[in-house]
Amino acid sequence: QKALKGYPMKKTIASVAGIVTLTAVLAGPALAHTDLVKSSPAADSTVAAPKTIVLTFSEKVAPAFSGFEVVMDGMNMKVTVKTDTSSDGKTVTLTPQGPLMAGSYKLNWHAAAAEDGHRTDGVVSFKVK
Repeated sequence: QKALKGYPMKKTIASVAGIVTLTAVLAGPALAHTDLVKSSPAADSTVAAPKTIVLTFSEKVAPAFSGFEVVMDGMNMKVTVKTDTSSDGKTVTLTPQGPLMAGSYKLNWHAAAAEDGHRTDGVVSFKVK
């Protein structure tokens, strides 16, 4: 085992370990993603016309930089929804402004993490019977 010139081996290992730890701690918040954890209706489910659509995320979302669009599939008919975010910022509730007709729907969403602004997006498909 050969130490770096002028540094004993134990000091070198301790220095490298310290740098790696500091880098991981500082990079932690920058890696935050606000992933969809759960939805109601659940993805690919068939349900009675829901009065609300609820999305739960892993991180607090920034509502000003997030968007949610419900579209009746096949007809490309956009559903008007009212959007509310919970006090903890992790749950978004969409309330359709009229009853959902029978058919297939896609909820297209993008959500920015409140902590670092990192954006994720996805689609939740469901059917109304």
